[in-house]
Amino acid sequence: MNTTRIIVLAVALTVLPLSMACAGGAGGLTWGQQYFDSQLSNHDFQSTFSGGYGYGVTRNGQRIGGFGLAVTSLPNGSLDGGFGGLILGQEVHTGPFLLAVNLWTGFGGLSADPALLTAGSLALFEELDLEMGLGFISWMEVTAYAGMQAITRVGAGHALFSGAMYTPVLGVRVAWGSF
Repeated sequence: MNTTRIIVLAVALTVLPLSMACAGGAGGLTWGQQYFDSQLSNHDFQSTFSGGYGYGVTRNGQRIGGFGLAVTSLPNGSLDGGFGGLILGQEVHTGPFLLAVNLWTGFGGLSADPALLTAGSLALFEELDLEMGLGFISWMEVTAYAGMQAITRVGAGHALFSGAMYTPVLGVRVAWGSF
């Protein structure tokens, strides 16, 4: 390899990590509650979702990251399962204001369904939401979100998507990072 190619390669490998310094990212806590609406829901799951998440943001506003959620039953506060997965989205910042569209896709487990008289099962999770927020200080944002969640059990005794549950969700997120 000649000297010119070595220099070009060394400069490229040095500049590439520095280009990521122009991007942003955040991580934080999320809490959401499902709401039954007879027009938009097919199941009254009555659950809250809480957990943590983190994502990177490109200079063009695309989000990519991951999450972990715990599912808690509203009537008795019992832990009903959990999910982990991928966050994809697009965000727009104007001053301290944020508007974002997110898709949270993951898998995890749900506890036994009393109606099915079976053990817990593997499940798929999907949430599409619109997030609006305000940055109080340069490294912290508080956002509210509204969207739709879908959960379906998979595995033995569960035909894929035949038992899908979907319902609206509302929630709050607090994020710390580089905005």
